[in-house]
Amino acid sequence: MTTTNTHAALDIVTTRSAVAIQDRPLVPLSSWLTDAIEKCASVDQAFQVLTPHDARITFPLRMMLGTPQARWVVQEPGDGYYDGFTGFPLEWDGAAFVASEKAKEGPSATFLQEVPSDGLGHHLIVSLSVVHDAASGLLLGSVIEDLGRALAGAAPRCWGTAEPALSRWSPPDLTALCRRRSPASTLLVFMGPHGGDVPPFGGTVQVSRVTSGVKEVIAFALACPADREPPLAELEKLADQYARTGILKTLNAQWTPALPDLTYPSRALGVPTPLAMGVGPEGVAEIGIEHALSAETPGRRIGDAASPGLWFPLDGDGSGDGIGAWARYRALMEHLTTPVPGTGRWQTS
Repeated sequence: MTTTNTHAALDIVTTRSAVAIQDRPLVPLSSWLTDAIEKCASVDQAFQVLTPHDARITFPLRMMLGTPQARWVVQEPGDGYYDGFTGFPLEWDGAAFVASEKAKEGPSATFLQEVPSDGLGHHLIVSLSVVHDAASGLLLGSVIEDLGRALAGAAPRCWGTAEPALSRWSPPDLTALCRRRSPASTLLVFMGPHGGDVPPFGGTVQVSRVTSGVKEVIAFALACPADREPPLAELEKLADQYARTGILKTLNAQWTPALPDLTYPSRALGVPTPLAMGVGPEGVAEIGIEHALSAETPGRRIGDAASPGLWFPLDGDGSGDGIGAWARYRALMEHLTTPVPGTGRWQTS
């Protein structure tokens, strides 16, 4: 099996995995880690980050470690390791950190330590996929600006290929970099203003060429105080706007208990609640609008009446019932991906 070459960010390299030990209180998606992750992906090698139990990670790194071939490994205060997202014990098998037999006993006691409730708020996490026509005048970044202004009241302050994002926010510069790298895809990070009246926000965008144009897959996170309600109206308005212009593929939004500084500890903070899902006109046409609207979770038309998208609120009465919302989400996805009787085709691409 081919493995990565020696890399400055990697401390352990085996035939199955590459481990980066990050002994620091806050671990960002640095340029070294980004490069190491790309190299591991190119040879189908697992990438694992090992941190102390009291370390936190940033949202961009959290997104990268949430992929199937990546793992956040946390060192217990004494002996042992656990998964930073689930808390289940891990062990080193000589080639990678894998699930331990102790996982049958449940999550680590360290992971389950209570975080003071007065130090918690919520994170709104929006996953948005749009496809633009590949026109010569296309300017990327406007969708990210829309998210920032609608949900946080400001456009991003900076961007870059890794953290810290050191370049001043500039859609023309961002677009130029993606054009130079095309047809290869480009992963970028962005952050909002620091301090003042603007709540912390930031995220990642993956830009790639596809058959139908230029695709942006955006992961946007906004830190909200505990007393703020989820901005459902603003999210639906954005989905309607992008369905009307025809660029919307999908929009998914979650509301999860989290730290107010937009970082993530290796602790159990609470169950995220799926808030809503938007499907663009192309997806609705493929699904069939009558079938889509027959789902148990009511949907409503967004965008142009002649070629509508659909918007599905998932939080029911807005009570934040995560278990009920997840049940509705699973039932909705099962409904939308079930073949229409008599057509012989699937509902989603």
